[in-house]
Amino acid sequence: MILNPAADRGRAGQRQEELRSVLNTTDLAPEIVFTERPGHAVELARDALRAGAKVVAAAGGDGTIHEVAQALVGTDAALGVLPMGSGNDYIRALGIPKDLAGATAILARGRARAVDVADVSGQFALNSFGMGVEGQIAADYRRMRFLKGELGYLWATILEVVRFRAFRAEVAGDGWTFAGKLLSVSVMNGPCAGGGYLLAPQARLDDGALDVGLIGNYPRLVRFAVLPKTRDGTYLNLARAHAKKAGRVTIRSDRPLTVHMDGELLPEPVEEIELAVRAGALQVVA
Repeated sequence: MILNPAADRGRAGQRQEELRSVLNTTDLAPEIVFTERPGHAVELARDALRAGAKVVAAAGGDGTIHEVAQALVGTDAALGVLPMGSGNDYIRALGIPKDLAGATAILARGRARAVDVADVSGQFALNSFGMGVEGQIAADYRRMRFLKGELGYLWATILEVVRFRAFRAEVAGDGWTFAGKLLSVSVMNGPCAGGGYLLAPQARLDDGALDVGLIGNYPRLVRFAVLPKTRDGTYLNLARAHAKKAGRVTIRSDRPLTVHMDGELLPEPVEEIELAVRAGALQVVA
């Protein structure tokens, strides 16, 4: 079990006794190791695989889960999930409860299922990928010191509604192409991102396809009417919104844009990027 004590603005580290107490109510007796820096969870997960672990559990937020899974994709080892972060979008798709006791009970039951991931130049997005305003919102959220969870994402979204500049892009999938001015490109494996925003209502983790959501440009005042519709997925009913499915997606924009995968930022903004689904490549206890 890989615990990220920095998750949820450091609150995860303060819940170690709670975690151990919950584990004591089950037959689970995991070796618990702690991350010390960004990227460390990937190293710890690889160490666990070399030691013969069949289940590697991530105790933290979506970022911790994202890192641990990088080592597990394409292996027979299963990912376990104990939500101790602020976003927790991936567990919504997996049917894992947010409370620690409920999530631990599912982990103890030990039933694994095969789910898809999105391959992004050798990195894997488990749940969500966002480019444009969505990527910038993720960057704003990472810089926040006091707001967390859904409230933090909401405030970051309001900021970018006002200041984000639309971009021209070409987005191509299996047999379709879109070209035009956009605010955001979302490529989803699960339905939710950003702390519960329903960006892909029809998305399923095991359907062998990626769900692409495109939001066209709107004047800034109109964006305030569009914003609430991303909460429940009804933004897809708008004339300038488009929903597509694809096994492979290529995005080209007219300027470098901030990109996130599962809320984790790519090191540098990008102008061109490609994603491809890897069907059933990850085992998850869910």
